[in-house]
Amino acid sequence: MDHVPGAQEKAEQGKLLFGTIDSWLVWKLTNGQKHVTDYTNAARTMLFNIHTLEWDDDILKLLNIPKQMLPEVRSNSEIYGETADCMFFGGTVPIAGMAGDQQAALFGQLALKPGMVKNTYGTGAFIVMNTGEKPTDSNNNLLTTIGYGINGKITYALEGSIFVAGSAI
Repeated sequence: MDHVPGAQEKAEQGKLLFGTIDSWLVWKLTNGQKHVTDYTNAARTMLFNIHTLEWDDDILKLLNIPKQMLPEVRSNSEIYGETADCMFFGGTVPIAGMAGDQQAALFGQLALKPGMVKNTYGTGAFIVMNTGEKPTDSNNNLLTTIGYGINGKITYALEGSIFVAGSAI
């Protein structure tokens, strides 16, 4: 924002927005009506405090990022809005869930109890363990993150990533 004239001012006014791929998709699907993300994607920005479940004011201040430009953070399973009227089938479709890819895999592979683990191999390899309702710090350089948040309940996880696995074969 320092290198684009007027960008900082527009960000402070909420006229310049920042988000992750999910917030961009919802923005496009709702024809610019909703600027939202979920806990799992917000956690990956490193701007979100996974303990308070809010954008981290200290980090935002340090990096001079106006909070007004960030998406509203919501749970992984709720109706965020509806698609624009003309987008699909001549009507609207509810947008009712979003999650980061590895967290979606954790949930989708039914690792729903603390201690349950999922492992995904693809371009990279990712192991994620459900740690329950309290965040767990790793002694082995794993990432403490949010696994998912549904009905006001947050489930935390530990993640280990190898970014080049299948792509190296």
